[in-house]
Amino acid sequence: MGLRNWFRQKLVGEQSRIDLVSPAKVLLVPPARVGLSATAIPAPWSVARLQALFEDYEHQPTSDSDQAARLARYQLSKFWLAAPVDQLQSLYESELGDLQRLQLTGPLVQQGLAVDETRWRDQLLQRLEDPTRAAERVNMLLALMPYVQRRKLTVADPLSTLPDWLHNDYCVYCEPSLAAPAGLLEPAKPNIPDSVVEPLTDRRGEEAMTWFRDEQVVTRMKELIRTFGLTPADSSTCNELAGLRRVLAQLWLDVEPVQLQTLYGTSVGEVTQAMIKSGFGALLLDEADVQCRAQLGSQAMDFSNPGAPGALLASLLFYAPGNVRFETTEGLPTWFVALLSETFSELTKE
Repeated sequence: MGLRNWFRQKLVGEQSRIDLVSPAKVLLVPPARVGLSATAIPAPWSVARLQALFEDYEHQPTSDSDQAARLARYQLSKFWLAAPVDQLQSLYESELGDLQRLQLTGPLVQQGLAVDETRWRDQLLQRLEDPTRAAERVNMLLALMPYVQRRKLTVADPLSTLPDWLHNDYCVYCEPSLAAPAGLLEPAKPNIPDSVVEPLTDRRGEEAMTWFRDEQVVTRMKELIRTFGLTPADSSTCNELAGLRRVLAQLWLDVEPVQLQTLYGTSVGEVTQAMIKSGFGALLLDEADVQCRAQLGSQAMDFSNPGAPGALLASLLFYAPGNVRFETTEGLPTWFVALLSETFSELTKE
C-alpha cells in the first residue's frame, strides 16, 4: 500500500462510512432524571364503581359512604386534570359526562369540605384564574365544579371562552340566569303528531323558563303541589296546578332531544317529578285536559323517537302513576331508563 492510500484510509476510516440500506441504530445516554415519581403509582378505577359509590351515598348516607364518595369525587377530579385536551368533548359525551352530572345533582356537592378538600379546591381555583394556564381551563373547570356548590362558581365570558358542548351544563349548574338550555330560547317545533296543531299553552320557551329561574316562583310551585296532597279537593289549587301542568308539558315537547337530560337537571325536572308523584295527573279538569291526555299518550308510545323521554314526561303529567306501567324500556336512552328505575320505580314494577 502506497503512502498516499495509507494516509487516506487513516483520515477517512472505516467507521465514517454511512450505511444507506440498513436502519440506523442510535444509542443515546439517558438523562439522569425525567420527572417520574415512583412513590405515587395511580390505582385503576371504573366508571361503574364510582357511580355506585355516589349512588350509595345518596341513598344511604353514612360516615363510610360519605368517605367513599369523597374519594370517588377526588378520583374523577384528577382524571379531568390529566385528560387529553383534544379528547375532552368525546370523554364528556360518554358515561364520564353522566358521572360528572350525577355528582353535580347529588347531595355530596352540598356538603361542607374537609380540610384537604378545601386546599384542593383552592388550588384548582387559583389555577383556573391563572391566565398562563388558559389551555388547561376546561380541564380545571371540570375538576373544580364538584367541589363548589351550585351557583357559586363562575368564569369570565363563558359563552365565548368555553366550548359549546359544555355551555348547557355550565349554565344549568353555575349560572342558570345566563341562558336557558338550547332549544328553549324560542318555542321549538313540537315533537308531537301533525294532527296536534295548537300548543298546550301560550307560555313557552324563554317566557316559560323565566318562571323556573325564579327561586320564589319555584318555591310557590312546590307549595301548591304539597297543598294538593293535603287538600286535593281545593278548586283554586287544582286550577293553578292545571295551568302549571300545561306549561311543564309544553316545555318537554319543545325542548330539543339532545337537551332533554340537561333540562331534567334544572328546576323544571324537580317540579315535573313532584307533580307526577303527587297524583295530580289523575285529575282532568276540562275537555281540553282530556284531549291532552289522549294526544300525549299516543305520542309517548313511540320509543324510537329521539324526543320520546320528553313526550313521556309530558304524558305522565296527565296520568295517575298507579295507572301507568312500562312493559319495556327498549329504545329509550340509558339516562332516562335509570331515571324511571330510581325516581319513578312504581312505573316499572311488574
